[in-house]
Amino acid sequence: MYCRYVIILDMKSTDKRYVLFISCAALLALAVWFALWCGSARYAVLPMLYASLTAALFGLGLLRLIPFALSFEEAPSPEISPRNSRRDRRHPWAAIACRVILLHMALYAIAYLFDLVKNGYSGGLLDTFRHLWLRTDSPSYLGIAENWYVTEGDARFHIVFFPLYPILIRIFSLFTGGSAFGGAMLVTTLCAIGSAIAAYELFALDTDRRTALFAATLLCLFPGSIFLLAPMTESLFLLTSLLCMYMCRKKKYLLSGLFGCLAALTRSVGILLILPVFMEAAYDYFKGASIHKRDLVSRLAGCCMIALGTALYLIINKAVTGSFFTFMSYQHDHWSQGLGPFFGTAAYQLQYFLSSLHTGEAAMGLTLFLPNLICCLLGLIILALSAGKLRPSYAAYGLLYYAVTVGCTWLLSGPRYLAVCFPIAAGLCALVKGRLPRWILALLSLVMMLMYMWAYVLGYSVY
Repeated sequence: MYCRYVIILDMKSTDKRYVLFISCAALLALAVWFALWCGSARYAVLPMLYASLTAALFGLGLLRLIPFALSFEEAPSPEISPRNSRRDRRHPWAAIACRVILLHMALYAIAYLFDLVKNGYSGGLLDTFRHLWLRTDSPSYLGIAENWYVTEGDARFHIVFFPLYPILIRIFSLFTGGSAFGGAMLVTTLCAIGSAIAAYELFALDTDRRTALFAATLLCLFPGSIFLLAPMTESLFLLTSLLCMYMCRKKKYLLSGLFGCLAALTRSVGILLILPVFMEAAYDYFKGASIHKRDLVSRLAGCCMIALGTALYLIINKAVTGSFFTFMSYQHDHWSQGLGPFFGTAAYQLQYFLSSLHTGEAAMGLTLFLPNLICCLLGLIILALSAGKLRPSYAAYGLLYYAVTVGCTWLLSGPRYLAVCFPIAAGLCALVKGRLPRWILALLSLVMMLMYMWAYVLGYSVY
């Protein structure tokens, strides 16, 4: 993540001018984008100042990333002492899997207690469990798994949800007596375990065992990580994106492209993995590594395979509805969703939060807008400050992912989207050092997660 990379400080003057030109061009583009938005924005002073802050933080991230990305080289791996070599090279997969299972069981039990205290005994354990976790987008995925995409009734809007997770639900329901909900929970649990293991293996490529375990733990403790317990796509997307990057780092680009393709079939932002995969391939090529023509083809093929996932989803749109882009019109007309500037999201989220406190909708403000504001701001701060410490491909992916996912014209799920942005966990490990600060960070994250889960299971505005 951060300990094996160096910046070449003795850059030639031409290289420095090149870095300066790229940095200035990126900041100018950001400034023009922000200025154009300001010309049409109609918000109060405080939301406008907050939008300016997010734009400035993003610009800081670019300033820290660009020089590092253009002069990046891997430093030699530190030697491992003979005394610790066996321990450091061991794969604690079983221990990680047990920790994830125990964490999930504990969180399921706590969620049940939350509901019991609030609503009293309301039926059997399995019925209550289904009631608690089958909500928001989950029924839509189960509907696709049971009936595929349809063109009539409210279910026609299911076309906006990507197909890989429902397909896996249908397959794994064979092991749960035909229950789509049981199949969904099985897929979610297995993918959550797999994503924790994949996170450890990816982070362990760059840092020591303890830090890699801590980073993998953080991915399970973010507030939005409650959706890793629910029948939703987050655990599957996190697993496929981590495996995409791991295979890329191991220079197995065809496998990387395959997992990237699966990520793109899981969520729309899966196609963004093209950027870090391309950057890794470019580093090999431009840093003087000897690459056979066949290897170059595999690198390009890996990038193209990621785009294939999105292409397959568009083909499904065409086959079902007659148009490649039906999902876009449904998102716009039914959910008021589109792609806008992330700083615009910051402005309207703060405006709505302040308005909710004065219009009798404080519950919505505190459970929807406030978590969005907190997670989006903290996520951007982490990405900006760690941009010069992370591997450049991770930092670039994190900033791009943030700009696209937070830049929704009607953002409801900021904590959920950012929970599966693995550069945030990597960035926290790069910024927070020492056992005690990391324990405090993990504890604070767990407390925030429990508060967010309390709002979710009790039916507040958590999506």
